[in-house]
Amino acid sequence: MRFPFVYILCVGLALVSSGCKKVCDTDDIPQYSLTPGLRAWTAPYPKDAVLRFRNATTGYVRSYRVTEAENKMDGVGAGVNPCPTYNQEFTSHILQRTDSTGNSENKSMQLYTVVAGNTTRVQSRFNIGNTSVSLPLKEVEDGTQSLSPATFAGRTYPAVLGGTTSLAGSGSRVVVTLYMTKAEGLIRFEERGGTVWDRQ
Repeated sequence: MRFPFVYILCVGLALVSSGCKKVCDTDDIPQYSLTPGLRAWTAPYPKDAVLRFRNATTGYVRSYRVTEAENKMDGVGAGVNPCPTYNQEFTSHILQRTDSTGNSENKSMQLYTVVAGNTTRVQSRFNIGNTSVSLPLKEVEDGTQSLSPATFAGRTYPAVLGGTTSLAGSGSRVVVTLYMTKAEGLIRFEERGGTVWDRQ
């Protein structure tokens, strides 16, 4: 029974160093990509971009720098099969606060979008600290959810997407509501204690 041993050895080597023939055939599996419209929601967050937000009451400014801007196809498997059964497009943009260390509630932000399994399922979230807000980007893009204009800090935006979390932790500095546009990205966030931060 030398064949099974040689096969197992070859599979093991392929996983470690790709010395044997490629184990997983990923050329012919389905590819699920974000539409250009969905992908455009991530455009305001290129690597090293800086977003600044001002509190009108105190005059304080918070600055966040995009430290990670990732867009890639990611293989997804099923069950115990180590080979992916399809590829899905995944985006992740991480912003770190640069004006001070902040606390756990406002130190970092992340926009995460993935087309999950097929083009009818898209998951998108914006996280600020421990707050996570689901974003209905697919519904906005296919026209089943409309956006309204809004004016913040003296500036009117023609199409604003607002999101509120019902699972935010306790504390006055926890972000509970955020607003964003497709062109500018995050434009405003509001803390439970009433503090408002508007994009400069």
